[in-house]
Formats: sequence, structure tokens, C-alpha cells
Amino acid sequence: MIKSKTLWGLLLIVLFVLMLAACAPDREGVKQTAQDSGGESPGDQGSEETEKPEQLKVWVNDEEEAIAAAEEMFSAYKEETGIEVVYEKVPMPDQLQKLSLAGPTGDGPDLFFQPQDRLGDVVAQGLAVPMEYNAEELNGFSEVAIDAFTYEGETYGAPVTIDTYFVYYNKSLVEAPPENIEEVYDLSKKLTDASKDQYGFLISPEFYYLYSFINSYGGYVFGEENGVYDPTDIGLNNEGSIKGLQEFKKFVDEGLIPKSLTVDVIDGLFTEGKVGMVVSGPWNIPIYKEALGDDLATAPLPMINGKTAPSFVGVKSWLVSSYSEQPEWAMDLAKFMTNGENSQLYYDLTGEMPPRPEILNEIDDAIYEGYTEQISNGTPMPNIPEMSIVWDIDDAIELIVNGGDVEEVLNDVVSNIKQKIDMSAQ
Repeated sequence: MIKSKTLWGLLLIVLFVLMLAACAPDREGVKQTAQDSGGESPGDQGSEETEKPEQLKVWVNDEEEAIAAAEEMFSAYKEETGIEVVYEKVPMPDQLQKLSLAGPTGDGPDLFFQPQDRLGDVVAQGLAVPMEYNAEELNGFSEVAIDAFTYEGETYGAPVTIDTYFVYYNKSLVEAPPENIEEVYDLSKKLTDASKDQYGFLISPEFYYLYSFINSYGGYVFGEENGVYDPTDIGLNNEGSIKGLQEFKKFVDEGLIPKSLTVDVIDGLFTEGKVGMVVSGPWNIPIYKEALGDDLATAPLPMINGKTAPSFVGVKSWLVSSYSEQPEWAMDLAKFMTNGENSQLYYDLTGEMPPRPEILNEIDDAIYEGYTEQISNGTPMPNIPEMSIVWDIDDAIELIVNGGDVEEVLNDVVSNIKQKIDMSAQ
């Protein structure tokens, strides 16, 4: 009798599994259709076996130019697929917290927008699903952009923009940009008159920018092997990090860079024509150009420690929400908005660089030369959750700028960072 009941139980389980398999969506069919399209016809990337939705919802960052670009793409997508795309303006920093609450209730988006240094948090919270790309689609993006949105072997984003910082210089004060940090120091000695708020070189005393000094001497954020970061291996207080920040501190100690310096102060002084060269990002191109006109030029970062100076590269991408009821079509929309044509549109309307080599290589505006050259020297910011804790290194930099001993301060702050990481892992 017991054997008979067991047999019937097994038969019922088998029948139940077969019924589930028959009802489940054919994701392999969807994937194959997208692969056959070669990324050329976004409207064809959705499978005929996947019911086409009437509508998709997108959360866009609250930037006027980006919204204008998105509206054009949404209109074109509707024309091509018949799917209406509605959007809500949600500031990028607020999207993750809002999605964790709105997603489970069905009020979240199909697509949302994030930078790569938040990817670890996104994955840890289960807020996004991996993208499905074929080789041709992947090859359309810069390798660094795909790496930035690859986490534990899965690619999560459809990259929209890539940015980094580089040198802007005023040609009325600097005939040609210095090639190395030693020449920058000499230029600073020549042009600086702090009593008149005049400086040769300014860089904001923040970890984001000073990573170039740190890494050039052998400092690093996390140990890395085969693309996998080790959060227990932090190199921000090693010999290279100490040496790099000591070299930066020389500028501060000699009054060549003021202690109370912010990006707003840098922008103000540079646009007033009081600074020879500054380190900043592409967001300032229109502002600086309006202020300095033909006197404005750009260059890659000067060499530090005899090496090409690296910079943090930031990538922003569309992500498919794990709460989306139409993930295949959401993925299709993300690919559509980041194809060659729409990436060009986004660049034309926003001025932000798309991570597509065929577009980057064709930009002939001289003002972008420093930008595009520095991107090839860039390093993606780590995208694991522990990266959010590492930004505490800014506390160390503030203490160093105000006279703290570099080695002692770094040891203390890195010790605190490690403690926080250990606590977060419990």
C-alpha cells in the first residue's frame, strides 16, 4: 500500500512539472530571435511567442537633455513596434530605494537607469536581471563599458554613456599642456598668486580625482583577479597610495592648491580666466566653452610617476527590472535605445559620450580630444557593494589636506573601512 501511494505521488509530481513546462514562456525562442537579428532590427528582437505588451514603463533621470533624447527614442520605438513607452522622472540616486518598494507592488518600471558603481547593490537586492547579448551586439560597445556592467560573469546593463575626467586648459595662460606632473608643478609655481586667486593647476581634493595619483604609484581599491574583486584586499593604504597622496600634498603644502577647494570654486575660478589648467569631466564642456570660447582646449591627464595617468571611468546604463512582467521586451527597448543610431542621437542632444567606438572615433570636435584620449587610459570604478563604503577615503583626504600625516591617516581610515565591510558581510 505504501509503495502504491508513493508511485501515485511520483506520477502526480511528473504531471505537474510537465504542465508547468507547457505553460512557461519560451525564453530560448526569444533569445534566438534576438540573436538572428544581429542587433540591427530592434523591433524584431522580441519573439513572436512572447506576447507583445501595449505599454512599457521607464524611469528616466531628471535631466532635461536626457529626457528630450528619451522622448524621441520612445516615439520611434512605438512607431517601429506599436508599443507605447511611458516614463517617469525619478532622480538617479533615488531610483534603487524607490524600486525596492514600488517593484513588488507592480508600480515599478520595466527599465531604470544607474551608474556602474551601484551595480553590486542592484544585484545584491535582486532588482535587475542580466541582459542577453550576442557577440555582434557586445562588440558594438567599448570593452570597458561592458566590463563596468559585468558582475559575477553576467552582463546587466545596456550602456548609454561613458565619462571620465581630463585636463582643461586656458590657451591664453598655457601655450601647451604639461606632459608630466613635474611640469605641472613648475607651471603652478610660475602662475600661482594666491592673493589674487590665480593658480596654475587645480584638482579637487576628492578620491574620485586623486585616484590618478594613488594608482600611478601602485595603490588600488580592491585586489582583482580575472575580473573578480576581493573586498578583503584593500590597497588604499599601501606604499603606492601613501606615495601618491604625498606627491599631491606637495601642491597643497606649498600653497599651489588651496586647502578649502571645491569643484564649484574650481569652476568659478577657471571660467573667470584665473586658472591655467584644471581637472574636470565632460559635463563642464558647454560651461567652460561659453566662458572661454576659443581659448579653451583639452588634453589627457599628465603623466604621473613616469606613467600614463589612469582615471576612473564611469558608465551609466539602462537596467531591466527584475519586477518587469515583460523582461524580453524591456530588454529589446534597452537595446533599441543604445543601438548605433540612438547612441548618436543621445550624444547629439546631451553631449555625453556613448561607449560605442564607431561614434567615439568619428568625433572631430577638438574640444573632445582630451576626453576621448583619456577614456582609453581609464579604469572602471569597482561595481561591488563594498565600493559604497570605500568612498569614506574622502575623509582621509580631507584630513591630509589639512595637515594630517598621510600614512597615519590612511591607515586609520582604511582600518575603519575594513571594519565596516566586515560588519556589512555579517
